[in-house]
Amino acid sequence: MLVMALITACSSTHKQAMQKEVSTIDLTEIEFSSTPQPLSDFVESIEYIKLSEEPLVTDVVLTSLSEDNNGNLYLDVPGGLFKYAPDGTFIKNLIKIGQGPNEITSKPVANSVFNFDKEFILINDNGRGCYQKISLDGDFLERTDRSIISNGEFLGRRDIYAYWKNFELYKWTNGVGLPNQGEYTNRDSLYFFHIKDLNTDSDIYKMTNHHFHIKGKIIGNWYKHKSYPIYRGTLNDTTYWVKPLFVDTVYCTTDWTNVKPLYVIKKNKDAADYEWEMKLFAGSGNVTWNEMKNKDRLNDVMALENGILFCYLQELPDKTGTGFCPANGKAKAFSQLFKNDIDEYCPPLDLGNLMLNRVLFQKEGYIYAPINAFKFFEEGAKPPFPDLTEDSNPVIVKLKLKKKETQ
Repeated sequence: MLVMALITACSSTHKQAMQKEVSTIDLTEIEFSSTPQPLSDFVESIEYIKLSEEPLVTDVVLTSLSEDNNGNLYLDVPGGLFKYAPDGTFIKNLIKIGQGPNEITSKPVANSVFNFDKEFILINDNGRGCYQKISLDGDFLERTDRSIISNGEFLGRRDIYAYWKNFELYKWTNGVGLPNQGEYTNRDSLYFFHIKDLNTDSDIYKMTNHHFHIKGKIIGNWYKHKSYPIYRGTLNDTTYWVKPLFVDTVYCTTDWTNVKPLYVIKKNKDAADYEWEMKLFAGSGNVTWNEMKNKDRLNDVMALENGILFCYLQELPDKTGTGFCPANGKAKAFSQLFKNDIDEYCPPLDLGNLMLNRVLFQKEGYIYAPINAFKFFEEGAKPPFPDLTEDSNPVIVKLKLKKKETQ
């Protein structure tokens, strides 16, 4: 009896510890506010990096930002991949567009995949239908076909979305082409994604879609989302997080052998659920403009150590914006902008637009955000550099995140 009591006590303690690790994110009473949210809710301080004036970067919304292990910055832009020193000095364009053997035939969008631990970059060469692997200095390494063919038969396509440490996150697409109009499908498929261990060249994990039985009818155009198949990123230097687009749980892992819930998001009862989102995801004809316009919807999410940044749609097109909710807290408001209440330089930030377009980059307690230079000349802001002009290239704003409060 004593042994059984000890086992029960240990089991109960372990269960309580596991429950403590999972925090709630309460959005049940969220309302749009015309008053910007304070940046200091989740940001401790701000740093600025001025990019070289050449080459010209026309619009930050079309870019994607990354930083390697040596602090070099990479600005992924349509038709180019610009490398900068840590102080923002331009180094080189890592790719060349053309028909040559080691050139990229077509790169219309910013969707390169970086593996800084293995020191390579994977570029989707749309013209050739393959991936081109280059070094961090732009040297051609190899070309990999995205299609999986066996005995002359096309079996599907392997789309690679992220690298972290020695792991590759990819999505397997079966069959040929899209379903026909009128067919029912679950675009998330049976597994949201797969994980491959690059050291052993073997698959070690796949996240099952327990909503696979929920399907949407193919009517009209497919709804496209830049974060498909999952919201994702680094929580800190040892932890990676993922959230399937329409599932209300954020998961985290340190090695992909143990994937556990980090945040459970609570929404109001009338907000869009997985079934509603899957209908829209399957085809634009499934949902009328009035239905979409007036539906509460949680959109993009970025997990932080002490809560989440989130985009929310309450009434299109006016009541859309971004908010922050602390772990085990309740968010009451979201707004179009975050106001700078930290220093005299940073302009009000439309983080939602940057999140929607996968522009933001999170690393080791910072969020990196490229901000158009002219924003620093608007009311409530000030240029952080004396030689900055409205026509200058974007400024990299580094938001130092507040640390997680210890219990």
